[in-house]
Amino acid sequence: MSQRKLIFITGASRSGTTLLSLMLRNHRDVFGLKELQYFGEAWDPRDARRRFTRTEAIAAAATMLACQEHGVLAHATGAEHRRQATLLVDALGSGGTDPADLFAEIVHRAARAGGKKIPCEQTPRYIFYARELLEVYPAAEVVHIVRDPRAVMASQKMRWQRRRIAADGRRLPRYESLRVWVNYHPFTVARLWTRATVAALALAEHPRVTILRFEDLVSRPETTLRGLCERLGLDYDERLLDVPQVNSSHLSSGRGRMGLRADAIDKWREVLTATEISITESYCGALMRRFDYPSAAAGRVGAWSHARYLLSYLAHLGGVVLVNPSRAYVQGRALMRPKAGPERRPVQGSPVK
Repeated sequence: MSQRKLIFITGASRSGTTLLSLMLRNHRDVFGLKELQYFGEAWDPRDARRRFTRTEAIAAAATMLACQEHGVLAHATGAEHRRQATLLVDALGSGGTDPADLFAEIVHRAARAGGKKIPCEQTPRYIFYARELLEVYPAAEVVHIVRDPRAVMASQKMRWQRRRIAADGRRLPRYESLRVWVNYHPFTVARLWTRATVAALALAEHPRVTILRFEDLVSRPETTLRGLCERLGLDYDERLLDVPQVNSSHLSSGRGRMGLRADAIDKWREVLTATEISITESYCGALMRRFDYPSAAAGRVGAWSHARYLLSYLAHLGGVVLVNPSRAYVQGRALMRPKAGPERRPVQGSPVK
C-alpha cells in the first residue's frame, strides 16, 4: 500500500469538483489530475485481492495516460500511450500488476513530472469507493463537495447544450451531446445526488474526510480554502483563488476569478421547471435541510406532472443503456450498493468538515 499523500475530490456530478481541483492545483505542492475514472472501471477497490494480468495492467495504464493527456472525452488510447504504459508496467515488476500500486505509481509520476509532489484526482463518483480508498491508501485525503441538488439538476439539464465540455477547450462531439442529453432525467439526478451525499455523510467523522459546500466555496472562498488547507496540511496561498470559470452550464469561460461568481448559486431558478424543482425537493428534501438548502416553495404541482416524468423514466433508462452501456453498468453498480452507516449532520457554522 502506498504511503504517499494524495487527494481525491468527490461529489455528485456537476457539484464543483473541477472548480475545486483548479483551485488546489494552484498550490505549489498539488498537481491537478483530470478525471481518470480508474476506480470502478479498470478496478473495483472492494476487490482488494484482484491482480491484473500484464495485458490488463498495460491497458489500464494506457487509458489513464490518455485521460490525463486528452481529458475525460478520450475514448481511445494511442500507440504512444500503450508504449509508455508497457515500459511503466514492466519497470514496476510485480507491482505493475497490483491495481492499487499501479494507480499510485502513475499519478505520483505525473506529479513529479509537473514539479509537484501531491497528486489530486477529481472523479466525482469515487465517493462510492471512498471507504475502500482510504484503507488502500493510508495517506489519502478525500474532499467531498456538496452543492444544492437543484443547481446540480440545472447544470445537468443544460450540459448537453454547451459547445465545449472539456477544460482544455475541445469541441463537444455530437455523440457526446447526445449521450449527455440522454443521461439527464430528474429522478436519476436526484437519486445520484442523494446516494453520493449519504455516502459522504457516512464518512463524516473520518479524520481524512472533509465535506464542504459549493456555495461556501464561491461566496466565502478565502475562509473556506483556509479551513480546507489546514485540514489537508497545506500552507494557504492566495493564488488558490485565481481560477477561470470553466465547465459551467451558466457562465462562459473567462479570466481572473470568474470561477468564484456567487451569482451562479441561484441560476437554477431560471432553468428548472416547477415539476423538476418539486421532484428534487421531494426526493432530496431531508438531506437538503441538513445542508441548509431551503425549499423554494414553488407551489403545488399536479400529480400528472409527476406521473409524466415517471413514465418517461423507463424510456430514459433504455436510452442510457443503449447510448452508454459501460457507464450505465458502472453507475448502476454504484447505486445498488447498500447505504452505509448513519447520516450525520455537518458541523454547523464551519465551511469544512
